[in-house]
Amino acid sequence: MEIVDRQVRQDIIDASGSIVVSASAGSGKTTIMIDKILKKLSEITDHQTVGAITFTVKATEEIRRKAAIKGGNFSFVVMTNDSFVEYEIIRPFLRDAFGEEFTDDFVVCFDSSAKSSSFTNGMNILKGKNKLGTYYNNKNNFKFELAKKILVNSQAAREYFKSKYAMLFLDEFQDSDMDMYNFFMYLKNELEIDLFIVGDAKQAIYLWRGAQRNIFRLLEDENIQSFELITNFRSHPEIVNYANLVHNKSQFNVEYKDEVQRIVHCKTHDALQSFKNLCESNVIDKSKGITIIANINKDAKEIADGLNELDFNFIFIPKTPLDDGSENSHVLKAIACFVLDINYSIYDLVEVLRVEQRRTILTTIEKLLSPLTDIVNLEPGESKEDIQTQLFESISNFSDYLGLNISRTEYQLLLDTLTNGFYYSAFIKADDLHKVMTVFGSKGLEFKQVVSFAPYYDFLNEEKKNNHYVCVTRAEDKFIMFEGSSSNYSDEIALCAERMGILDVNRLYKMIDHT
Repeated sequence: MEIVDRQVRQDIIDASGSIVVSASAGSGKTTIMIDKILKKLSEITDHQTVGAITFTVKATEEIRRKAAIKGGNFSFVVMTNDSFVEYEIIRPFLRDAFGEEFTDDFVVCFDSSAKSSSFTNGMNILKGKNKLGTYYNNKNNFKFELAKKILVNSQAAREYFKSKYAMLFLDEFQDSDMDMYNFFMYLKNELEIDLFIVGDAKQAIYLWRGAQRNIFRLLEDENIQSFELITNFRSHPEIVNYANLVHNKSQFNVEYKDEVQRIVHCKTHDALQSFKNLCESNVIDKSKGITIIANINKDAKEIADGLNELDFNFIFIPKTPLDDGSENSHVLKAIACFVLDINYSIYDLVEVLRVEQRRTILTTIEKLLSPLTDIVNLEPGESKEDIQTQLFESISNFSDYLGLNISRTEYQLLLDTLTNGFYYSAFIKADDLHKVMTVFGSKGLEFKQVVSFAPYYDFLNEEKKNNHYVCVTRAEDKFIMFEGSSSNYSDEIALCAERMGILDVNRLYKMIDHT
């Protein structure tokens, strides 16, 4: 495939000093980060090294694995954010920065016994109870605030860092809170340690736990070289270009001339019969994954049932009460998966929560959420009010433990989801090749072939236009849009093309008329 940002990728590798890389989903950010790590290591001639800092244990393992494949005998530090500041700064330099009354054998604690409302209170708990805790307000980060103050107070800590690290690589930076931001900017500005910052503002999904919404805008004032990766390695270039025509005109490739095979518009009075015909003519490949996106539960269910009557085997995955974008919906969905899917482990849950995988933390979270299984197994005639009280208590304790702010309304959304078997398939991972789901459930996923329906989209309506972007960019190999004979969808696409100077729409999509 053509890599339109090939030169940008080389510029990133060759650049010196601190760097910010804006990397969209599927753009190969981990690969270029590892290439830059190995390049930097090859240039170091003394005792220094680099550090790769991530949010999750899974991400650290992925970096180690890929670096081992590409990097020969190079070694470097790979740690999660929390582990990095705890073991590289807080434990070794706490006493030097704050006095002999502090020890380095404290325990990290999330429960209410170690929560504080101020830095002074948190330090008193650390000194008096030997517990490194958290703030009541989870948008503030006691651990990173403490780490920065240790560097400010301890010359030994500063000298250690300056002598050890030539560069730090920060992954998923869009999920950083302000205390993390201030800590890393101190390393750059005061200790003169170069930073390689990578992330994607469009994928900031951890606002509920303090992620700074405008974090990349803040970086604009830091005088750091900025690069953008735009090549999507997941979707075929034909699909990426089609999406760009409507949604990212500056990246639309007017010169793209490959034969159109991946985008199909189908005019039809009977979408189900047309779907069958397209499969029989191999326009749609039944042997590969097919995901049909229909944005209303009733429609999606009827489509799945109708196709199964035609001897297909589609599973219907509904839109759930948790898909409406509440502040903590990402957490609530993970809880539902943990409760409903026996293959979704506590380790999967804490990856979403982005807390340390310590045994005491895992055990506590499991204990707090275990009562929710009783809600799923509600017996006929059993009082829903009793179960509701049980849910509220369980989630309230869980929320307090992690410093979340789950609202009463969100409690109710989770209750409505867990007490209705209609929604369960949305949270139980299935390997089925063929699915029908809503665009809300498809976010963050990708599928070999995607099929959808023109009436769900309107380019003059921002929400429906955004849904169109999500829908198209889920497709890896093929995208099919069904439209009725009276639909103006193809006309709208043609108008977008005309504005870009393209009069022959056959360069953009293949039209099949079943009317």
